[in-house]
Amino acid sequence: MRPYRNLKMGSLIEQELSKMILEDCEVDNALVTITSVEVSEDLLQAKVMLSIIPYEKELEAFFAIDSKKKQLEHQLLKKMKIRAVPHLKFEIETHTRENEK
Repeated sequence: MRPYRNLKMGSLIEQELSKMILEDCEVDNALVTITSVEVSEDLLQAKVMLSIIPYEKELEAFFAIDSKKKQLEHQLLKKMKIRAVPHLKFEIETHTRENEK
C-alpha cells in the first residue's frame, strides 16, 4: 500500500465530515469540533475524535451525531467518490477540567 494514504484519507474525511456535522447535526447551544481522524492501514475503520463544548452537552451532542453515522457514511461516499468509506467510530476527546482539580 502507498505510504501516507491513510493520513490523506483521514484529512479528507475530517474536512468533509466537519461540513456535514455543521449542516446536518444540530445540537442546541453546543459547539462540536472534529479534532482528529485516524484511519486504519487497511482503510476500513476511521476513529473520529470529537471535542464538544460545553461539557454538559457532550452526551447529547455525541448521541445526536452517532445516531446519524450511517447517513454520514453514505454522504461521504457520494462526496469523496471512492469505492468504500471507512466505518466511522465516534469518540469524545477527554479534556482536563480545571474545576475537577
